[in-house]
Amino acid sequence: MWYYNLITTKIVMLLKYYGGENMKDLPKLSEAELKIMMAIWNEENPVYLENIIESLKEENWAESTIRNFLARIIEKGYLETKKDGRKNIYYPLITEDYINKESKGIISRLYDNSLKKFVVELYESDSLEYDDLVELKKYLDEKIDER
Repeated sequence: MWYYNLITTKIVMLLKYYGGENMKDLPKLSEAELKIMMAIWNEENPVYLENIIESLKEENWAESTIRNFLARIIEKGYLETKKDGRKNIYYPLITEDYINKESKGIISRLYDNSLKKFVVELYESDSLEYDDLVELKKYLDEKIDER
């Protein structure tokens, strides 16, 4: 779901810049760390390093790079790790709902609680391309037909 990732990334960038009430308590995630957290949230628990590497194979990151990012994310308090024999299992301490709740606050504060204004800003800032708009329209049409 490209549009979900795009919107989530944009919202997290806004959260970093403006700071949600709860985000102030946690250190900021880099874009790469956020990609790793999104990969973990998309997996079923337990999440092993191999699952994360597979989810992020299009990034072409070395295993050592992913391990370094994971260590930083753990230090920042977003993840914890437990041993399963010789392997680490990664558990998110912050749910994806956390970002969703914070994003609602950001949309409320910065866009007068208007999702339309938020999408307009995405479009006008060249964050959406024509193909993105077509796919988003298709998705919205499907949701409207479901009602």
